[in-house]
Amino acid sequence: MTEQPVLAPPAPRPALGWIELVVGAVSYVALQLALFVAVGLLAEGTPPAPVLVGVSAASAFGAVAIALVLRVRTPAAVGLVRPTLRGVALGVGLGVLVWLVSRVLIVVYVVVTGDRSDPQEALTLFSGPVAAALVIVIGGLLVPLGEELLFRGLVYGVLRRVGRVFGVVVTAAVFALAHGLNVVFAAAFVLGVVNALLYERTGSIWPPAAAHATFNLISFVLVLAVGSQV
Repeated sequence: MTEQPVLAPPAPRPALGWIELVVGAVSYVALQLALFVAVGLLAEGTPPAPVLVGVSAASAFGAVAIALVLRVRTPAAVGLVRPTLRGVALGVGLGVLVWLVSRVLIVVYVVVTGDRSDPQEALTLFSGPVAAALVIVIGGLLVPLGEELLFRGLVYGVLRRVGRVFGVVVTAAVFALAHGLNVVFAAAFVLGVVNALLYERTGSIWPPAAAHATFNLISFVLVLAVGSQV
């Protein structure tokens, strides 16, 4: 009998590392700057709100794609795996809970600082339902997925190697800082902590994306419906 050749087992795929983290962060900043400059040059005056929101989504997706293509080359490395229905439902519920908590945090912020500005109040300047619908779709669905892939899938995926508590806190802080030192900072930090823990628990990026999307959708719909700070 002819012996069958013994095949060596396939080499394991490289895990997310510091190279992916640095490349992803640099790419995110570079893409945001480049896209904002591009839309600023192309637009006459202030670019439409859907375009500005779309820049955030495109920058996050692009940065994650660039980081993955270096070595890892598998979407599962950033949590793009099939979730359970229970996990997604948990994400939706936590998104509602964090939104309710954010209302309290905003009241505390206003009382302490006297700053009544709201970064989302610009959403009330839309002219027409098409722009509003686009912002709800892009800002409520695409931006949350892109940001979760970036901050939880990539950033937390690397920092958790140092320690889970360290990864959760630092990732949430960076996520909050990315939204600015303003009235939404504390809410973004809480959402970042919750989503990192949710990602750790489920192993899928979809439950934290569901929580993030729920938070954003509630905020956008209420702002557009009421036409004022909520």
